[in-house]
Amino acid sequence: MARWLALSFVVIAFVVACKKKAEPEPEPEVPSKAGTSGHSVTKVKDEPEEKGSDDELAQRAAARAKDDEKDKALAERQLYGGDGSPPYRDDAGHLHGPGGPIFMGKGPDCTDQIDHCLRDGVWFAVPTLKTGNIYRATPAFEFENKWWTFREREAEYETLLKTKVIKNAGDLVVGSPVVFIVDDNYRKWLDNEHDALTSSRWEAGIIEAVNGDSTFRVSGWRYPIPNETGRIVVQKKGG
Repeated sequence: MARWLALSFVVIAFVVACKKKAEPEPEPEVPSKAGTSGHSVTKVKDEPEEKGSDDELAQRAAARAKDDEKDKALAERQLYGGDGSPPYRDDAGHLHGPGGPIFMGKGPDCTDQIDHCLRDGVWFAVPTLKTGNIYRATPAFEFENKWWTFREREAEYETLLKTKVIKNAGDLVVGSPVVFIVDDNYRKWLDNEHDALTSSRWEAGIIEAVNGDSTFRVSGWRYPIPNETGRIVVQKKGG
């Protein structure tokens, strides 16, 4: 009897095991993303349609476009021209010229169309001016009754020249001083504000002749100079 009972238990256990194997295991439950994890699913609603008359909608669109143009112009001004602030020393004692810190990355070519990347308050410090000679012209500015270069050094000069770009050939007067930028390895323009304010390529001299509408000559300089690379003098100190 005992042997029969034992054999019955073995058979029953075998049948149960086979049944468990035949049943598929349940799929694991995936927790909801919107459950108790602290995250929620937000449905993005469509933007409401802007209301108003055709004229009102057109005015708003024009105002947005104008703001976009202002933002674009501000971004471009950051590449050259400064922010209009006066010269100052910062907390570390560094001297900044008119317009604040100088942009040192590569920017647009410093053509006459953007004032050669110069700033209001920038003059040129020149050793002297005499017919037949060319002189280094160094961008400079005044601070605390002294004149400084944009390398934070006191400017050496006998003459100071305030200039503006040449708009037309009629601006050029024979016998008058002029500042111009010379080619360097066939590069006509400087391409960043830092170089424009510190470059040794600026020269000064006396206008010898005006060649039509496009070039002029300077006494002591053998090549004709394109008008767009020159700056006529509007104010002079010393010399």
